[in-house]
Amino acid sequence: FIVCGCYNKPWWPVEDTIMKQILLLSCCTTLAAASAVALFTPTSTFITHHHRSSIIHHNPSSNKHSVALHLMPNEDDKDYISPMRQRPPPKGGDVAYSNDNILRQQRHYNDIRKVGGKECVQDIYARDPNTSGDNTRFWFVGKVARCTGTVSAEAAIARQMNLLEEHATRIRPVELGRSFGILEFWFAPGDTEPLTSQNDMGTRLQKVTKVVDGSDKVPLLEVGLDLSIVTNQGAGFCIVRTADGVVPPHMIV
Repeated sequence: FIVCGCYNKPWWPVEDTIMKQILLLSCCTTLAAASAVALFTPTSTFITHHHRSSIIHHNPSSNKHSVALHLMPNEDDKDYISPMRQRPPPKGGDVAYSNDNILRQQRHYNDIRKVGGKECVQDIYARDPNTSGDNTRFWFVGKVARCTGTVSAEAAIARQMNLLEEHATRIRPVELGRSFGILEFWFAPGDTEPLTSQNDMGTRLQKVTKVVDGSDKVPLLEVGLDLSIVTNQGAGFCIVRTADGVVPPHMIV
């Protein structure tokens, strides 16, 4: 006769007033226990910082009791913002992986390239740590531009290394995602993707030193970055080389 916290007329006749009071007391005890469980059971973060109050409603016409759980905001928590709605700022300073920094370096890349052409550009690849030997895979990550009169290729890449590494792990989460911080980066002359894809012997990859003296002082205005966007259904672009970055013998036509 007690279903879902409600007391209804029992299925057998009860005329004794004391028996009715006992049944009602039993129902209220059950509802109180259920309310206590609700009070101490963790709920979603959207109601974590609210007080709960249980109110028992009685409907005389149907002789039923029901319990309602109400949320009352705490005065001290009226300005509370759930930590689930906040994300800490990304690490990396002025080259942290954020939309503003990416777009800024993209603008710098376009400006530098308009003046210097492809001679001031390097193609950047990330080495797949799960491959080795003559079947080492290198994933294309993007392009770096620099003012050739003031910044070396190594310094330009090192200055924007955080953006490059963060982006590499995002476009290749399976192959590179677990290797953030230990990835190796290599570069080739600018706009040589067609040559590398055809295994041109004259286009060799060179390993990048991730930390270059003085690179942290390079003005961001003198370097730019054009990050790769994967549009071919996630296939991406990669080339196979030896561990030294040259075309392996079995791929030479």
